[in-house]
Amino acid sequence: MKQTRYTKADLEDFEHLLLIKKRRTNEQIEEYSTQIQEISENGKDENSIENTGYDTQLSYLMDTRDRALVHLRHIEAALSRIAKGTYGICSVTGNLIDKNRLRAVPTTTKSIIAKQQKK
Repeated sequence: MKQTRYTKADLEDFEHLLLIKKRRTNEQIEEYSTQIQEISENGKDENSIENTGYDTQLSYLMDTRDRALVHLRHIEAALSRIAKGTYGICSVTGNLIDKNRLRAVPTTTKSIIAKQQKK
């Protein structure tokens, strides 16, 4: 018989992995936000030639923080799928996503086959 859902033990393992990633991502977001605040509070000197570096650094930190926020939403969505019992089911094929893929990309909603079909 073909397995259509992961076991409770499997889901607990994936949940543990996702919770670690969530904690690390929250720490990164906090660090980026702190750096953004420090740079913003220091301001830039309107007469300085270094303003380009200021703008570049601030932009980089904000973009990086925004990507981390998106990643955090993906993690939270994956945790929600675990709670609903739908985690690990491909949104395209309806089949189980390979465990190795889920370990590598625990927020994925697509199997390798489905991902390759989109190309």
